Amino acid sequence: MYPSLMPFFDHNATTPLHPAARAAWLEAADRFWANPSSLYGQATAARDLLADCRERLADSLGCNDPGRIVFPSGATAANNLLARHLSTSAPPDAVALVSPIEHPAVDASIRAAFPGRVHETGVDSEGVVAPEAVAGALDGAGHRPIAVVSIMAASNESGVLQPWQDLASLCRDRHIPFHTDASQWLGKLPAVGLAGCDWVTGSGHKFGGPRGVGFLVVPADSRFRGDLGGPQEQGQHAGTENLPGIAGMVAALEARERDLSTIAKQGAAQRDAAIELLRELLPAGKVVSGNAERLWNTLAILIPGADSRKLVAALDRAGIEASTGSACSSGAASAARVVAAIALSLGLAPGAPAGMVRFSAGPDTTAADWQAAMHALAEAVIANAGPARPPRVDLR
Repeated sequence: MYPSLMPFFDHNATTPLHPAARAAWLEAADRFWANPSSLYGQATAARDLLADCRERLADSLGCNDPGRIVFPSGATAANNLLARHLSTSAPPDAVALVSPIEHPAVDASIRAAFPGRVHETGVDSEGVVAPEAVAGALDGAGHRPIAVVSIMAASNESGVLQPWQDLASLCRDRHIPFHTDASQWLGKLPAVGLAGCDWVTGSGHKFGGPRGVGFLVVPADSRFRGDLGGPQEQGQHAGTENLPGIAGMVAALEARERDLSTIAKQGAAQRDAAIELLRELLPAGKVVSGNAERLWNTLAILIPGADSRKLVAALDRAGIEASTGSACSSGAASAARVVAAIALSLGLAPGAPAGMVRFSAGPDTTAADWQAAMHALAEAVIANAGPARPPRVDLR
């Protein structure tokens, strides 16, 4: 499906453009190039396509009201819009609740919007945020109003799945807004039901859509207002819509959803076989969140005493494209937050040097690709053995 010169194991960072997305993008760019907000005939056609895309995405998410969907430039933009909206609409003493392993797009935007008023939940030994931990953190906030509870649907680093359905229900019972960043969930697990959360963010290029487009699901009664400017997006987000990008994103999600069950089953089997091979080749390697439910495509491996960047560079020379962690931060810093949260379960002493390599596969990744990656990692660890001095990371 996708052209590739090397086994690509960084799908959690970005994905190749799906053929369905490319076709939809080209059609929208050629045929529906007019501004959807204008009044002439070609603009009406563009506006109709925009409405159709909104309805189709609503169907995929299980959203009864397509008007809840806003189209910003990606999940980072959506998370920032959400944080700014909450900071102005919540009481001045309101606090926000996040997990210690949130993506920087959520963590940084929430902390900027609620300076000194962000509480963290606990995570269990595998990095899972249990509803009981959220309930305890909410109780610990005392009588201060809660602006939002924000817990990712699936980790971009370890792939661990969070019980967002239960967390949304818990918050609903307490009349507290709940947000989930579903960027890693979408295209890998079924999207239906996500709209049961008050707020949802997603990014097209994480599941085969174009870069520069994402979505934000807002509560029906939120009176949400994004960036100032024109009246686009039902007055919720100013700026001319990226219609080709929106069309491509929706087409990509629909295409991935059609093949999801087959891809997920095959991908999980390949990943698990890779773990067994890794245990033979590299007994010192530790699978991050290995005892928890995880995305079928993600395998994060911790190597005590290793340097993440040296390992990734060695893998690249061997023809394997992998990552130290999130491409939206320093990589090492984002991965370090995850490792710090579950260090004891990994048998890692506080402050002990360790390197993490994340492999995130795609629908076209083969068993042979996985095997080649594990062999290359083992060889890289052996070649880079010796005193390691990974950069110190501020884990707050």
